[in-house]
Amino acid sequence: MPLYLGEIYLNAANPDVLRVAREFSRDIRDGKLPPGAKLVSGPWVSNEEAKLILVIDIADHSTTLGYFWPALASGAVSRRRLTPIADARALDDLPGKRG
Repeated sequence: MPLYLGEIYLNAANPDVLRVAREFSRDIRDGKLPPGAKLVSGPWVSNEEAKLILVIDIADHSTTLGYFWPALASGAVSRRRLTPIADARALDDLPGKRG
């Protein structure tokens, strides 16, 4: 299961665009995600930046462009960052461990 920390940066400067951003957030909460994607945890909203944070299982992130493009084109989302993540216990299997 390839997990990603997703950060979706929202454009909160314009009230009309913020409305679209809220709808986008609601869609994520309601499980309306691209094919092959599953919400694992979240979404949360940052207390310091206009962004949503979520953990998502995406089999192939290249297939999600069509899902995010309308939000990008509308200006509701300014950018998205996906960071591959793994359980910290994976460090136990790395060579050169202490002990």
